[in-house]
Amino acid sequence: MFWEAIFMLAFWWEKMYKEVIKGHEMSERPVQTPPGENRDSALIQPLLGRADHKLDPKRRFTIPTDWYERMGRPPQVYVMPSLSHLHGPRCLDIFCPAEFDRRMEAFRHAALSDATKASFTSRIGELVSCLSVDTMNRIRVKDSLLAFAGLTTDVVLIGAGYHVEAWSPENRPKIDGSEADVLAQLATEAQSMNF
Repeated sequence: MFWEAIFMLAFWWEKMYKEVIKGHEMSERPVQTPPGENRDSALIQPLLGRADHKLDPKRRFTIPTDWYERMGRPPQVYVMPSLSHLHGPRCLDIFCPAEFDRRMEAFRHAALSDATKASFTSRIGELVSCLSVDTMNRIRVKDSLLAFAGLTTDVVLIGAGYHVEAWSPENRPKIDGSEADVLAQLATEAQSMNF
């Protein structure tokens, strides 16, 4: 019974990975790769900025076109509860398949007997949703994730480097650069991170 379950999990994982890779390959456009840079890093470019949207009547929201282009125009994206914003206001993280695959790569060669990694991948696999992106760059996030982040009518999308965060406006008020305390904190953090 145990080995059957392990075999089925491995079979499912390989099937899901192949489907994501197939979808990613179908969405790729020819990209000029700068010398010394690998092709995947050329496809995924930093996502920065803020975009305020409303959920449509079908409870979908739109990924901004310039961000979607920078993600490589994937046919699907991964959405999960943000693990870095659990103590305080909550949000969702949205990843293109190439970035999510890069993060999961460390688990590919883990021994099946590694209980810590197996438990993590099982739990994260249960939380993550792989969502289709329609022709207008819209996604429909399942209701439980919308509720987790408090998304009811409005959605604030924040480009957070190599993924997008989806916030409720109440949890992510707009800043315009005139907030001295916010700018001072960012300056301190930037210096400590060599930004």
